[in-house]
Amino acid sequence: MSFVWITSPATSTRSALREITRTVSGTPSSRNNILTQVMGLPTPSSSPDEEVLRKRGKRTVSVPAVTELTPPRTPTKKTRSPRKLLSPRKASTPTKASPTRSSPRKRLLLPADITDAISASPTKKLVIPFKKLKLQLKEPNVQPTTALAALTRLQLVSLVEDIVDRFPNVKQAIADLIPAPNLHRAEEKLNALLRDVYRSFPQKHWGNSKDAFCFRRVQLALEIFKDKCTGRARKLSEGEQWGALMEYVMLAWSFVKRLPDWEDPPHNKYKLTCFRSLASHCMASLKKGNPMEAAQLKLLVGRLREMKDDSGCIVPCLKYAEAVLLEEQDVN
Repeated sequence: MSFVWITSPATSTRSALREITRTVSGTPSSRNNILTQVMGLPTPSSSPDEEVLRKRGKRTVSVPAVTELTPPRTPTKKTRSPRKLLSPRKASTPTKASPTRSSPRKRLLLPADITDAISASPTKKLVIPFKKLKLQLKEPNVQPTTALAALTRLQLVSLVEDIVDRFPNVKQAIADLIPAPNLHRAEEKLNALLRDVYRSFPQKHWGNSKDAFCFRRVQLALEIFKDKCTGRARKLSEGEQWGALMEYVMLAWSFVKRLPDWEDPPHNKYKLTCFRSLASHCMASLKKGNPMEAAQLKLLVGRLREMKDDSGCIVPCLKYAEAVLLEEQDVN
């Protein structure tokens, strides 16, 4: 016995919709075919533009391989190694390919010589060497004493040496005519330098005037005083003027002891250096100079005893002078 199922139009429509929902991965063309087969609907004709759009939609994106996938880099600060941190960075020097140039307006306003100097290479000489003109002729009507005023110290020494070489008999006459060094100018110079030292002190300072703050203000003046004081003594020693050197030591000592004393012992180095230099020159004058008389030695010993209270650097000179004085007294 056979059974016949009678389907209504509504039932056939539901089954067709179920069939459509099953084909999830179907394309629009397959859906049109299903509608055509099930419902008997005509398939609309697609235009060329729609065909192009369908073909574009069929493209699949290629998935990269797992090995090609790399995690994104997080922005981190570039750190230098400890060894590179200790070494200073080298400044990048400009190369020929990247010259530094100014704006056209500035280049137009610059003079021609400055523009050439900017664009010139380091090896190129910017200044042409001056060609000396041979115009320094000998003046016939100038007095020798007037011409000597234009010479330097080295030229004067060389001139005297040439005269002594040409005329050996004049050597003793020149030695007798050489005057003693004038220490009046040296005294004025030391007095002016000592005044500059005390002028360097700050006018308004709440506190001790011998502290480090005041020393920093006076340090430059102290250094200049030390250089001038020791330099004059060195010139007298090089000229072997032992008598004048002893007088200068006594003169300069009175100025050095009036220098300020500071709280910190290292700040007194300028004063101590002057004392030591003068003491060494005093010893050289005692040993290399002409022998003194007993009366002169007594005056010198008395002066050295007073100087001993200012600095102990003069004590060896005092002992040496006392020993020479005792020998003179024993002889007499």
